[in-house]
Amino acid sequence: MEQIGTVTSLCPECLKRIEGVKFVEEGKVYIKKECPEHGSFTALISSDIEHYNLMDKCFEVDRAKVKAPLTKVEKGCPFDCGICPEHTQDTCLAVVEVTDRCNMGCTYCFANSSMDESLDPDMDTIRGMFETVLKCQNEPTCIQISGGEPTLRNDLPEIIKMAKDMGINHVELNTNGNRIARDQEYFDKIAAAGVDSLYLGFDGVSDDIYIQRTGKKQLDLKSEAINKCEKAGIGVVLVPLVAKNYNLHEVGKIIDFASKHLPTIRGVHYQPVFFSGRSADEIEAKVTTPELLKAIEEQTNGQIKMDNFTPALMPTAHCGATCLTLVNANGGYMPLTDVSMGAMKSEKDVASKTKGSIMGRWKGSDDQKNDSSGDLMIKGSCCDKPLSDLTIKSSCCETPISDLSTSSINTDAAGEWGDFVNMSTNSYLTISMMAFQDVWTYEKERVENCCIHVVTRDGKFIPFCNYNMTDCKGNHLYR
Repeated sequence: MEQIGTVTSLCPECLKRIEGVKFVEEGKVYIKKECPEHGSFTALISSDIEHYNLMDKCFEVDRAKVKAPLTKVEKGCPFDCGICPEHTQDTCLAVVEVTDRCNMGCTYCFANSSMDESLDPDMDTIRGMFETVLKCQNEPTCIQISGGEPTLRNDLPEIIKMAKDMGINHVELNTNGNRIARDQEYFDKIAAAGVDSLYLGFDGVSDDIYIQRTGKKQLDLKSEAINKCEKAGIGVVLVPLVAKNYNLHEVGKIIDFASKHLPTIRGVHYQPVFFSGRSADEIEAKVTTPELLKAIEEQTNGQIKMDNFTPALMPTAHCGATCLTLVNANGGYMPLTDVSMGAMKSEKDVASKTKGSIMGRWKGSDDQKNDSSGDLMIKGSCCDKPLSDLTIKSSCCETPISDLSTSSINTDAAGEWGDFVNMSTNSYLTISMMAFQDVWTYEKERVENCCIHVVTRDGKFIPFCNYNMTDCKGNHLYR
């Protein structure tokens, strides 16, 4: 056993703050921590020490703090969230939960939803939550309307319109897509209210997957929701929960599905299962970042490699990974990101970059603009630079994109740079993952840097992992 660091964590039994160490054993990274009352706990946090170290080397960002902290530092992190002055990172996405109700009953659910309509916040409460966003989040303001399942509210179009009227710049809707697929009139009202993008739960490309988690066939409904967004010009990001013995074998097929629905689908954002709220007992179902990236590489036949994923746009190097790839006419992938590019260098902080990603790459194609020289600007991947300055990196070559002709990508098209720029505008895909923490893997440093914050009904901002944190019996720290 080789110790590589120390951590401040939580006891899975009592949620008290305890100290621990990071160590390496047989090439894997673990956290071991000790509670005076409940004993020792060990958890795997990475299955590959080389990848773990590489992410550290590729991560260097500036940070801007929240505009207006709301609570004092009294008990110390993670017990002063509100958000406190010691939090190091501005909000990139504010999650506004407008209902606890849900119509799925999923096996995995950190929200632990009910069907009690009386618990829904009223419009005045939601207005107050939006006011908290405007008070605390630096411009631009990005929110995700979430739940529960937000589309169970008949007044959701009014909620979206209220957010827009109050000055929220970007409104993303987190949904299972069922009502959107079935109710055209309802969807038309949501679109007219100004929703910017859909964050669509999408765990696989076969109904066997959905039946396992929900007991219901879902694929046709997901596809119909995407079709409606295509007609309305609304961008979609697919959001698969990933677990072993569930859908890890379909992560590549999900990317292939997304690539066939460009530019409506702008991204795939994987969320490996974490043990908070309602979840299966088998902790072996958890998927580490290297395991997920290795599965993507294998299932895309090596076209998208582990090394194409960088920790750009993440609160810390180990919160997740991102790849930006072009998709050619034959369905092949041309990744634009690679760890060999080194650390992200920019005057902008990580929250600003993430907002740019949400508002640009995950929205409709009208938001991707050319600069004055006619060269497409890639925003928020590993850098902000003209597309022609990027380099395609693979096992056999390193070629500036400006040296490539369209004919090398699409054999049916003329080799014109303008055609290639057009392809880069409409045929790119963001592939990303976020490794949320549970009480077993908790690291205080990661939460202190978190930029995804849940807005509470009493006007506070809580980092996502803290808000959904439960002990091993399911008792929440904040929710």
